[in-house]
Amino acid sequence: MNAPKNNSLKMALVPLGRSHYNGEIKTEKEGDENYFQRGKIPQRSEKSMAEQIQTFCRRRFRTREDVDTLAVLGLTVSVFLSVFTAAAACAVIAVATMMNYERRRRALSSPYARLLLGFLLVPFFVSAMYYNVLGLLASFALYAVVLCGLYVRSVMTRRLFARALDLCCQCSVGCFAVALVQKLAALPVSPEYRPVSTFFNANYYGAMVELMLLVCLYRAMTNRPARKWYFAAAVVNLGGLYLTGSMSSAAAASAGILVFLTLQHRRRLAVLFCIGAAAALVLVACFPVLFPRVESVDVAWDQRFAIWETAFKAIREHPLLGQGAVAYHMAAVRYGGYLTYHSHNLLIDTVLNFGLAGLAVFGFYAWQQARLLRLRFCNRIGRASNVLMVSALCAVLVHGVTDVTVFWPQTGMFLLLLLSPLSVGAEFLEREIEPRPFAVPAGSRLHF
Repeated sequence: MNAPKNNSLKMALVPLGRSHYNGEIKTEKEGDENYFQRGKIPQRSEKSMAEQIQTFCRRRFRTREDVDTLAVLGLTVSVFLSVFTAAAACAVIAVATMMNYERRRRALSSPYARLLLGFLLVPFFVSAMYYNVLGLLASFALYAVVLCGLYVRSVMTRRLFARALDLCCQCSVGCFAVALVQKLAALPVSPEYRPVSTFFNANYYGAMVELMLLVCLYRAMTNRPARKWYFAAAVVNLGGLYLTGSMSSAAAASAGILVFLTLQHRRRLAVLFCIGAAAALVLVACFPVLFPRVESVDVAWDQRFAIWETAFKAIREHPLLGQGAVAYHMAAVRYGGYLTYHSHNLLIDTVLNFGLAGLAVFGFYAWQQARLLRLRFCNRIGRASNVLMVSALCAVLVHGVTDVTVFWPQTGMFLLLLLSPLSVGAEFLEREIEPRPFAVPAGSRLHF
């Protein structure tokens, strides 16, 4: 008589006819045998605890979103450390992308990505054909950076983009501290020394600063509670720009900021900025000691013209495919030109390295991305990030008139990071610019 009561009591204690023990769903019968054997719940075994720890780690650290976030943030920090860390991070992410089907599919899903990567295989063979060892190494680096940029674009979200840019602001303050220490250490020996911070060359540091100023403005307008911090970071980066002494970076930063304020409809701020820039020019003209490199601007232009003349001679010999990446140093040796590693003009350097074919492919790809950016503006998708992308491109193009700072792992990857929101919330717009399959008219088909 008591057995049925005990069984009914046991059945009542099992919620909804199922027991949840050790993450598994068990039936009533299994609950009777396991939970109430000998009148008590058995202790968890060591094996089940290990399985729980493994499951927790897999859920917390091995989900696709966590890995993507960690990869993007780690890549962001590596850009500000050194060219070696940036190149290594790009190489690791590029290899991991190509080895994983899902990541590779997402990275290559953006419009005309396969066309771009397919053409970037050509400089490998061109560099090898002309025994351009530096060009061969640069081609590997370029391929890794572009593939890494496509991966970052495929995983980018609004929240991740904001976190990455905040991390950039913090890292830029550290870079300024390094540059300031370098300047103070060299001041007694070489007062004209231009600090490089962590960027191998002062012009590369200046190129990073010009983009960082735009990032600070963007975050100040999109994260108003912390805008004082972003304005402070902008002032610090202005100090870094002054330490570099780069006139091209100053002009590019001014152009980018003016475009940013204009597109954001901050006309009053744009007018005030123009007045301030004009006042700074007058001040530097009256007191050249404030910006010592202004006195040597004529020498710098003479060097540019000599470099361009040498580059044109090399282009006339190899107009179609160029001579591979970093081809100017070979032309300088052959024609007795000014010795440097690039032609100090973005357009000339592109034709010299990749030929007219490369200029056509890069121009076509850039045109399609510009179409996507225009569609984002028209559909009111991510207006603030669109303005940032346009102003960053304007700054790079202005700087590209006299220098080729974007053709470097740190600066190039940073620019691709700023352009990564192109696909955020605009997947349906990408279909508008994707290549459509060629359709043969019905009347011209062959019938057998």
